[in-house]
Amino acid sequence: MNRSLFVFIFALLGSLGSVAAQTPTATATKDYLALSRELLNKYYETQKLLSKEESDWKTGKEIIGSRLALMQAQLKELTEKTAEQQKTITTNDTEREKLDAQNKELLTTQDLQVSAIQKLEGRVHKLWPLLPEMLQEKIRGQYERLPKVGLKPEEIKSSVGERFVNVLIVINEVNKFHSDVTVVSERRKLASGRELEVRVIYFGLAAAYFAGSGETADVGGMLIPGEKGWEAIEDPKVAALVDEVISMNKGDKVAGFVSLPVKVR
Repeated sequence: MNRSLFVFIFALLGSLGSVAAQTPTATATKDYLALSRELLNKYYETQKLLSKEESDWKTGKEIIGSRLALMQAQLKELTEKTAEQQKTITTNDTEREKLDAQNKELLTTQDLQVSAIQKLEGRVHKLWPLLPEMLQEKIRGQYERLPKVGLKPEEIKSSVGERFVNVLIVINEVNKFHSDVTVVSERRKLASGRELEVRVIYFGLAAAYFAGSGETADVGGMLIPGEKGWEAIEDPKVAALVDEVISMNKGDKVAGFVSLPVKVR
């Protein structure tokens, strides 16, 4: 029992003693005792209520403290995650900037590649009529895969890489032909309208000479590349010379100097 209760009981007993001394009857004493019990009961009830309130307050304080600690921990975790996300965002922004720069560089490179392949294709188209028929037939497949003259960029279906491959194949074959001496048999139509088979020796794309054989041994001349193909200039005098050069090329005769006519455009 706490000190306040002792003080309360002591004061109550003193009051009752005083009242009992002044009131001689037993009835009065009994009433005061009943009043004392009632006051004590009220006191106990009040103390219980105070204890319960104090206990509830302590419990509530502990709950609030626990929740506050949990919220502080969650806030700390959220702050750390926010900082990490900010770092990630910053890193992503940096990577995005790098990717954007690379993309711009690739687009610039692609534009340069498109410009370069367009120029090469244009040169191949101009070069095509200057090629002998036998060379045209050899590379016709690659040439026909090139975009036609006048096509708009959006109308071209093949990729830049495919276009480069086709152009390089054509140019490579042309360079090989131009750096070599080639002997082939061709059917040519003469100015008289007669069509016959002749032997032709090509000195690259610079010039070519043709000559008949057997019954057509008197047929000869030279071929000059032009915008509409190879132009034939007939000259029976060169037939024997062409035959001699072709024999040297095949190894049938010892190499020597042969004077052939040349026409420069």
